[in-house]
Amino acid sequence: MSAPHPDDATRAAHDGPAHDGPATAPDAGPDRGQRRLLLGGTAAFGASVAGALAPTAAQAAPSTVAAPGTSAPHPAGRGARVHANNVGYEATGPKRAVVVAETDSRAPVAYRVVDAGTGRTVHRGTAHRAGAVPDWRADHWPATPQYHWIADFSALTAPGRYVLVLDGAAGSDGPAADSVPFRVEAGVLERRTLSHVVHYFKDSRSSGQYDKTDRSLVPSGGTAPVDARGGWYDAAADWGKHFTQLSDTTYFNTLSIPLTAWALLATHDELAARRDPDLTALVGWFLDEGLFGADYLVRVHKPGATFYSSISQDEADDLGADPAKRTLDGTQVAYREGAGLAIAALARASTYPVSGDHGPAEYLAAAEDVFAYLATHNAGMVNDGKENILDDANALLAAVELAKATASGGGKAATYRAAAADRAARLMARLVRWKGYRDYWRADDADRPFFHPSDAGLPAVALLTYLDIADDATAKRVRETVRRSMEFELAVTAEVNNPYGYARQLVQDADGKRYSGFFFPHNVTPRTQDAWWQGENARLASLAAAARLAAAKLGDPALARRLRAYATAQLDWILGANPYSVCMMEGHGNEVPLYLEYADPATPGHGSYRWLRSAGGIVNGITGRSIDGSGLQWDPGEAETGTNTDWRWLEQWLPHATWYGYAVAIGG
Repeated sequence: MSAPHPDDATRAAHDGPAHDGPATAPDAGPDRGQRRLLLGGTAAFGASVAGALAPTAAQAAPSTVAAPGTSAPHPAGRGARVHANNVGYEATGPKRAVVVAETDSRAPVAYRVVDAGTGRTVHRGTAHRAGAVPDWRADHWPATPQYHWIADFSALTAPGRYVLVLDGAAGSDGPAADSVPFRVEAGVLERRTLSHVVHYFKDSRSSGQYDKTDRSLVPSGGTAPVDARGGWYDAAADWGKHFTQLSDTTYFNTLSIPLTAWALLATHDELAARRDPDLTALVGWFLDEGLFGADYLVRVHKPGATFYSSISQDEADDLGADPAKRTLDGTQVAYREGAGLAIAALARASTYPVSGDHGPAEYLAAAEDVFAYLATHNAGMVNDGKENILDDANALLAAVELAKATASGGGKAATYRAAAADRAARLMARLVRWKGYRDYWRADDADRPFFHPSDAGLPAVALLTYLDIADDATAKRVRETVRRSMEFELAVTAEVNNPYGYARQLVQDADGKRYSGFFFPHNVTPRTQDAWWQGENARLASLAAAARLAAAKLGDPALARRLRAYATAQLDWILGANPYSVCMMEGHGNEVPLYLEYADPATPGHGSYRWLRSAGGIVNGITGRSIDGSGLQWDPGEAETGTNTDWRWLEQWLPHATWYGYAVAIGG
């Protein structure tokens, strides 16, 4: 990502003061090279049901309570738009679009689904009023209609390419509206997006002169050069290669290359398990890419220790990026800084009959070496000297993958199984309650809620992966724990009016204030340099992966239906069913605005477009507008939010596509 890494000072120019305008300006100050805050107040949250996501309202109609401040009802029409998944919907899965308008009406809104080729109406329905989201209505920019109606056309299962048409109603003062064309078909996201996704990773491979430099880098504090070639660039505007970011914020380490390497292999395994010949090319591509990541992990492994954490690339304001200025951080990483997922990736890579530049024995030897080191050193390596939920989840995945990789190795496998059982027990003990919130994950030793900007689904994914080796009694406890945690996710998401089904979260700010909200707050610790302000598409996709995995493994059909609807809502949001009707995966649907950096404040929209995105990559996404994460904000792409801040919304980053690909491969 753009310069959240503590040792990467290359983003100083990315955080200059914003011009006066519709967006609230970021702080100006001495820490301008770090992620910055937006200023603003907290908006009160309303309280109404969120359709099928509510734990007890799978069949309930949306609320018809009048939104605050509305005038006399009239038919929807003024500024009417239709927001739908721009790619498509699974033939037998949930299908929802959101109708929006600038003015409210209590009247249901009739719509038609029309064959995009013939114009023939194939489905008729009524979109039911969902009203406004008070938090967004109070503070949103750019302007977007704030009144919502939900169109559920799940009954349409016939394959085809369609448009959802809103004809308006008698007395409407606005024109008819329709959606972007979308498909309905079996495996639509696998067919239409995964090829782009895997080639996004291929496009992101370290190559050329940067990779040539990486073949011989002396780590900081060292003397001997390291061959650190390979791996993936971190983001569209960061030619560095990172294990993690925000290493000194305790609860918010974001995982990059190790997560991607493991998830690509896990994605391969999910696709291969379907035994579908239509997926043959995808299966091969994902395996190839996962092994490419494993090769990099072997190279940056320091024998008798863990892994070198990061390669940084100097990027000057004059747009120069000299390959000779690449540096290798000699800092060793702990479990929560990516070592756990790196071990897991290497152990899984060792189980295939094919390999990359290194062989299965080398993958496994590196994984075991690091695991043995961290068994006694991990707590002393983390920033606060205390292991937390991220250490547990990372270490659990590492132990599970090692146990599976050494299943025929007798004593070794037993050792790893015992380590996995210990970490699983620690994770399962982390469900707590506070006030009306029950069964959320605690991040620390007390009841601080675990919330995360990119890997929120990781604890559940780790436990569900542990089911592969757990005994029957423990597996029963694991399923019950994950069930309770997912019920919390469904409940907090349905806590307020939420027409898109966006995954909400229980958060805690720098002052210890605890509250639920849509978006990650910008002031998560007392230190301003720890501010995290960027879109959360990786978080959404990680929760979609967790929900889909839980639906498949918990053995509860009723809960599975709700979890699949929840997961679909997150993927729909990424692909266009969101308040700005933008498909945040490059190459599909309503395109993401041009990513402009180093723009000339005198001529907005005429900055450099050096940061080119790749088809299949996913941009950061929509954010909250205020310091507490409230409100709603998107960047239309012409530096409207301030000079050199477009990256917060419009930059592609490895974890987004990583989690998305895995979620899609699990299937709905």
